[in-house]
Amino acid sequence: MNGGSNRNGGDNRNLDIANRPLLRAFRATIAYDGGGFSGSQLQKNRRTVLWEVNKALSKVLAHPVRVKVASRTDAGVHATGQVIAFRTSAWRTPEQIRRGLNGLLPEDVRMTECAETDFGFHPRHSAVGKVYLYRILRAKELPPMSRQYVCFIEEHKPFDAGLLKRIAALLEGEHDFRSFSPRLEEGENPVKTIWHAGVTEDQSLIEVRFVGSGFLYQMVRRMMGLLIAIAGGRETEETLRNALEEPSKGSVKYNASPKGLFLDRVVYSQEELEQVLNESVGS
Repeated sequence: MNGGSNRNGGDNRNLDIANRPLLRAFRATIAYDGGGFSGSQLQKNRRTVLWEVNKALSKVLAHPVRVKVASRTDAGVHATGQVIAFRTSAWRTPEQIRRGLNGLLPEDVRMTECAETDFGFHPRHSAVGKVYLYRILRAKELPPMSRQYVCFIEEHKPFDAGLLKRIAALLEGEHDFRSFSPRLEEGENPVKTIWHAGVTEDQSLIEVRFVGSGFLYQMVRRMMGLLIAIAGGRETEETLRNALEEPSKGSVKYNASPKGLFLDRVVYSQEELEQVLNESVGS
């Protein structure tokens, strides 16, 4: 008797396929303290965010997992709204996955949201915008509990917050931002749109918020490095204008500390983008 057929003349292989669990797609939001990581992406012999997430998620789902991520972050950069995507045939609810993952992850990374999504979703390619925050603390001394989460500028040093607010607005609009990145990925378009670059002050804490269509490698840190240099009197507004009007790869050498940088949110619809912009302008 042919081992590939059953008693009813059917094909056992069809039964195997019919009984196989269906593949499902998920998207999730993760938050992490970047101080203990060598960035988000997988790196050989380095502790990274995705290394921890892949390892824990593979145990929860009982099969190897390699997640996709919305935005790469450097060593020391934090995230409150990083987005990942993965697929599995495991029969677990989104809440079971979230709770199971957080039970295995170290304390410096957490999954905050999890939901099923369609197979066409990609955390990076499906995004229509991203929100980054940069925090500056001006004080006599740096509080120990804040040392990993702000860029510290001693209050006796020259720094014009009003000038910072005015020159940050120069970054808004569509520009070729290659001056603010030391490298471009193959085929990457350096032209990005920043819809909002706003500065708010709350006593000694200054927060700069960028809402943009996308960001090049180290772009936010280099924009902030130059903005801080201008506000501190070490550079002029003309330097910023030249970087935008005469773009040259990596020409801006200032690179602000990663400790003050947070990936706050990744946006996936025009409606959500409008909401973010309304909140940003109103803040």
